Amino acid sequence: MNDVDGTTDVGVDTTTATEPTSYIGQDGTFSDGWRENYVPEDIRGEKIFDRVKTIQGMAKSLANAERLVGADKILKPSDKFGDKEWEDYHRAGGWTGEPIPLKAPDGLPEGIWSDERATKFSDGFNKLKLTPKQVDGIMEIYNADLASQLTDMGNNSETTLAELKSNLLAKWGNAYSQHEHNAEFALSKGSKGDDELKQRLVDKYGKDPDFIEVFANLGGEFSESGSIPVSKLSSTPVDIQAKINEIQASEAFNNPMHPDHANTMKTINRLYKEKASIRQPA
Repeated sequence: MNDVDGTTDVGVDTTTATEPTSYIGQDGTFSDGWRENYVPEDIRGEKIFDRVKTIQGMAKSLANAERLVGADKILKPSDKFGDKEWEDYHRAGGWTGEPIPLKAPDGLPEGIWSDERATKFSDGFNKLKLTPKQVDGIMEIYNADLASQLTDMGNNSETTLAELKSNLLAKWGNAYSQHEHNAEFALSKGSKGDDELKQRLVDKYGKDPDFIEVFANLGGEFSESGSIPVSKLSSTPVDIQAKINEIQASEAFNNPMHPDHANTMKTINRLYKEKASIRQPA
């Protein structure tokens, strides 16, 4: 092209330049078409681009992805897992690969905890590939339940002993202390002067009414044989009732015309009063 002065302009584009279209607003929000124009086609369909709406959101996603690079990750288990994949999964979750020693809880009564049984539990937990935290959680639940059971057993035992003692008191009545004396003598006789043995027996069974009754019976045998000098036992409700039954079976009681009928009735009345007057020791 020649100017009026006859010179020629070289390399000058006289066409009007087109401004590039922006797909990011001033607030960082993406507008329609940004993915088609800026995201490569081979990854354009990724779901993350459905969630990212602003340049700020894309920056956060990029930062989060960068943090995850090189971090320890646990694969989600699948049906295709083999032994190696399962072992890696459990180890990544905290399984140590070794049995975790178990300890008896504090305050557990003697004879309840078994080291042999604890070892079996520990081996079982290891085969299940449990983590130390999981084992601690299971043992916490187990020990709490065990403590509750022992408490219930103790309460039931105390109730049973109280009932047995009540029966024994009713059976012996005022003779209770004498029977206790016989039981003490039999215990001393059986331990043959070994005070430690005697004390162990008392500690284990001294509150058990059945134990007291058996040894009282043994002491009574010694008394009847003359082995020990003891005072005559007081009559018990059982003894009195036996006398009443014997009299009530007699002719003097059943025949109003019998010459001893009146005296027999007085005796019966006296025995019933004696039985009712017996006070049971506390």
